[in-house]
Amino acid sequence: MNWMATRSSDPVRLSSLKVALLSAFSFVALALWLNAGQVCFGQTGEDAKKIVLNKSCGGAHDFEKEGYVVGRTRLEDPFDFLPWVRIKERHAADQIKALLDGKPFVYDTAISQALGIIEKENFLPDTSDLRYSFRVEVVSVENCADHKLDLVYGVYSTQILPVQSGTPEARITERQAPQTAAGMSNVNAPSARPFHLMPSAGFDSEDEMSGGGRVEITRKRMLKMPFDSMVFEGSGSSRMRSVAVAMSGSTDSLGGLAHLDWRLNYANYSLPTGAGNISGGHLSAQVSGMSQAFANGNFTARFGGLLEAGNRQSAITDEKLTSDTIDSAGFGALKLYAGLDSRLPHNVFSVSYGLELGTVKPAGRVDWRKHIGDIKYDFWYPLGEHRMLDLESRFTVGGIQVPGKIPLPMRFFGGNNEEFFIPGESWQIRANPVIRAIPGSRLFRTADGAGADRFFSYNLTAAYTLWREPLVPTELTKDPSFISTLEGSIESIISPQQVYHATKDAHYRKLVAQLLPKVSGTLNDLKAAVQKAQNARPGEFTTEFRACTGAINTALRRATSAVQAKDAVQQYGSVAALLPEDEDALARVTNRCVTELNAALGGEAAIAAAGNSIDRIRTDMEAEFQQIDQAAAARAAKADLAFPIRALNTLLNEVNIYSLGPVFVFDVAKIDSKTTGFGGVRYGPGVGLRLELVSMVNFTAGYAWNIRQGPGEGSGNVFFSLGLRDLFH
Repeated sequence: MNWMATRSSDPVRLSSLKVALLSAFSFVALALWLNAGQVCFGQTGEDAKKIVLNKSCGGAHDFEKEGYVVGRTRLEDPFDFLPWVRIKERHAADQIKALLDGKPFVYDTAISQALGIIEKENFLPDTSDLRYSFRVEVVSVENCADHKLDLVYGVYSTQILPVQSGTPEARITERQAPQTAAGMSNVNAPSARPFHLMPSAGFDSEDEMSGGGRVEITRKRMLKMPFDSMVFEGSGSSRMRSVAVAMSGSTDSLGGLAHLDWRLNYANYSLPTGAGNISGGHLSAQVSGMSQAFANGNFTARFGGLLEAGNRQSAITDEKLTSDTIDSAGFGALKLYAGLDSRLPHNVFSVSYGLELGTVKPAGRVDWRKHIGDIKYDFWYPLGEHRMLDLESRFTVGGIQVPGKIPLPMRFFGGNNEEFFIPGESWQIRANPVIRAIPGSRLFRTADGAGADRFFSYNLTAAYTLWREPLVPTELTKDPSFISTLEGSIESIISPQQVYHATKDAHYRKLVAQLLPKVSGTLNDLKAAVQKAQNARPGEFTTEFRACTGAINTALRRATSAVQAKDAVQQYGSVAALLPEDEDALARVTNRCVTELNAALGGEAAIAAAGNSIDRIRTDMEAEFQQIDQAAAARAAKADLAFPIRALNTLLNEVNIYSLGPVFVFDVAKIDSKTTGFGGVRYGPGVGLRLELVSMVNFTAGYAWNIRQGPGEGSGNVFFSLGLRDLFH
């Protein structure tokens, strides 16, 4: 089964509110790449209808008949700040200007030809990922005066990974870097640079003013190895440093496993604690996977493992160490981790567990065991148009068991610094107590000495958007035609996805393996018997012979297509065509050749025998086909779409190009030793300001007070972070 987009070019007269002229949905494409054979479906529903938003030309017009001239044309895309999108946009815009600017307005030219130029450029990146793709092109009329008008071509497109869009990290990405969530980060533009440089800056009273950045090199293959990107990250100040180099790759074509990442990473760091520095370096190799969505598409499971080796040093002064702690040592460690993610409307929930088994070199034993539990819950709700109330909360707990020795930096150090159990960005399991009211890593003193054995921390961040500019114009997202067409297209894609899951049913597999191979041979036997009968009766029963032969040839084509299909989904359509669910081609053969032709011939034994064989095969095939659990396939199809549809709704209705608003924070943290805690529970309320500017600035600043402060921790802390746009843009 396949669907092709079509577009009518007949002019339709304009209305004062909406102009039924051009295509509000010149193209709404939902394409999904399925694991089995990478099958692509494109779905547009009915022939696209012609609608345009009339921004300034009141009344009903037929611009072509009234002799309007196109003054200027303009192409708009919310992702035009991306260089690879801007390259495509400029190329298309130049062609449209040459085609239309200063020329008489002609419907076919303004609609079919201009939109054809845009579609040929393909603003969506080429990808072999399992993605859901959406593209909407809208044409608007502006500045109608003196029989002149301007045309604005709006392009809104996105490709969404169905599983990753359900992760908590994806929610952050949608808000801070929607181009990544929308799958626009790697459009195939030959002149686009494969380098991305993101400067960063921050301030903490312990670390002082720091600066750094992130350089990413993206290639389809790195050094002829299975990696598709290399990342260099670093930040530093007069008191701290952190550098990392990583090569990573991924795939989405592993059957039941929805996504797999692998990564080689080297990291080196030095952090001040208020009583000296802790530092270290290590090399690690990791792999992590993600399951298909389950429970009606609301949950995914994640798991992974990591091997690392390196060294840890400390230069802590005036602080005692426990008997099982050494200040510096080489080490090796194995980390195992698993988690569960859920994404419901306006909610993201995740729970993760990590186990670290470490040894001091050289040794073949387990010297320490570290356990980490991390729970994250985000809730957001619109209080006004694109004005979001964001509530982000996180609870983390950790414990260490030391049957041997452990380097001091491997213990828990807390404060405004955030450490993660796994290096990399795709899965963030927090591994230390975080409290923004205590600078750097100053939360580490216990009754037994430096470094904690166990901890818990809770962090709450509440933010509200006061000023904003929506990513997608509200006049589009509120347009009834836009909403109904998009919803209809989303619903229609469930059908082919349901077919995909139906092909996995045991009854369908039995039908294909045992019954389908018999169809072509039996049809050829019948065809030979019919041909023999026709040769024996030249010129007789011409109509009946023609109808029978035509029915056999049609059924043979469907059977051959089913046998030769490159994937199960295409095969399903050909199989269904043989049965009552579609064309009922086999029953038509029986009717034309046995019921009608053979009755007219007086009952040829060869035709009757072949016809009976076909009828038995058809009955058996139909019995197996009827037992396919279509309800389960439909549930699975809806589950597949749950995450990407929620991500699409977020991009359309909630994400802003820029936003500014207040932030309130409240943190609770406690560290413990083997005996008793030191200093009790710390509390850290605070206030701040958050500015988010898509791919340009991510700025958060504020102050948190340290309630019940301990020795050397300070009464509070100014926290500040600044992320800048990619300089190669």
